Amino acid sequence: MRDQGRLVEWFDDQGYGFIQPKDTSKARVFLHMKDFAKRGPRPIVGCALEYNVAVDGKGRFAAKSVVYLNAQQTRSQSATFEQFPQTQSSKLDKMTIAIIIYWLVLFTLDTMGKLPSAYFLLSIICSLATYFLYKKDKTAAVSGAWRVPEATLHLFSVLGGWSIAWFMQQKLRHKTQKQSFRQVYWLTVLLNIVLVVVVAAGKLTL
Repeated sequence: MRDQGRLVEWFDDQGYGFIQPKDTSKARVFLHMKDFAKRGPRPIVGCALEYNVAVDGKGRFAAKSVVYLNAQQTRSQSATFEQFPQTQSSKLDKMTIAIIIYWLVLFTLDTMGKLPSAYFLLSIICSLATYFLYKKDKTAAVSGAWRVPEATLHLFSVLGGWSIAWFMQQKLRHKTQKQSFRQVYWLTVLLNIVLVVVVAAGKLTL
């Protein structure tokens, strides 16, 4: 069956990514570099593609005999693609600074006795757990295995793992395109900060 869509995620160093069909009710389609109908420019996020849909050995929907719908569009998007890392880098730098400040404040409050020692320890444990959960979920997304529920990722984010969640999202390019997930993620950041303030104010004990 022939279908069309846009590339929404691409790991150039590993040569694979995911296509979102025009019909957004359809599941994303796995794409590997070797499945292009002929050699050409390497794909970039946002390029329009046409392809056959098949089921691969792992049970995933996979794109075969892939062609670019508009070669000119692919070239014209290159400039935008070149500029993207700078914008993303700037955003990453701001978040990195914010995260460093957050952990410094957390450490200071802990050393001043404003936070129960259990809270600081819980934040560290949740951060480590978040790292492994994101790594597991990304691997599952690629292989088609059982996924980690989004509610679990958000729960650990609220409990103190949001900073690691941010880094894992950027490093793995995971959960960065799904707006509903991103909105809830930012809510978990806010809830965690509120939780720190409430605990530090002595209104909640652990």
